[in-house]
Amino acid sequence: MSEQERIQALLQAGKITQQEADLLLSALEEGDTAAQQAQATLGEQYAAQPSGWQPEGLRWVRVRLTAGQLEARLDESLQMPVVEGPAEVRSAGPDLEVWPEMAGGSFLGGLIGRVGSLELRLPPGWGLEIDSKAAQLEAEGIAFLKGRVAAGNVELQAVEGLNLEVTAGNVEGSLLLRDGQHRLRASMGNVELDLLPGSSVRLSPSVSLGNQEIRGFDRTPNGAKGQLGEGRASLEVSVRMGNLEVKAR
Repeated sequence: MSEQERIQALLQAGKITQQEADLLLSALEEGDTAAQQAQATLGEQYAAQPSGWQPEGLRWVRVRLTAGQLEARLDESLQMPVVEGPAEVRSAGPDLEVWPEMAGGSFLGGLIGRVGSLELRLPPGWGLEIDSKAAQLEAEGIAFLKGRVAAGNVELQAVEGLNLEVTAGNVEGSLLLRDGQHRLRASMGNVELDLLPGSSVRLSPSVSLGNQEIRGFDRTPNGAKGQLGEGRASLEVSVRMGNLEVKAR
């Protein structure tokens, strides 16, 4: 049974309203359309899941979100993550899994992902892993953000680690990168990033169809990449269709 058929079955059984069914179907359609467009454009490259370096010793909050809004920010006063909003939180070894719920209950269970609006407060030493069909994501000050957003915009503020794929949507905000290997891939959308003071990074940008503007970086000897400070971290930013702007503050 497909996700769409499960939604219709829940509607016919009276477990969700027509409005909720329409919201879910719209989110699934938006995410599937974005994925199909990216697959047609990128081919086998799109099928690969994001993988790469991540800091040792981090614990993770994993969120699967069909549609809605997610805000995650660092809270240095905490020992464990705090989830604000309707959600089911499960332990997964040393990590946590968060399943957002619609207001009024968890009737969707694990069948089709979740719809909702959540706020996460993460203590130091925790990262966020996101798998989203169609949602808006905001992250502030967290140690690492990884995963995939099929359709939706991403806002970053002083995020310290990144391995993210955005199929259709814009990415903007700031990073503070001191070491490690970081990556952002945007299939269709614009990317605007600021590298904050204190960053030490080598930049490898690429744009297939669109404009590219890099400001405030030192040239490396071959002139192909930009560098800040000693370049202890690396950042690869790839935009397939859209504009890329990266500047150093």
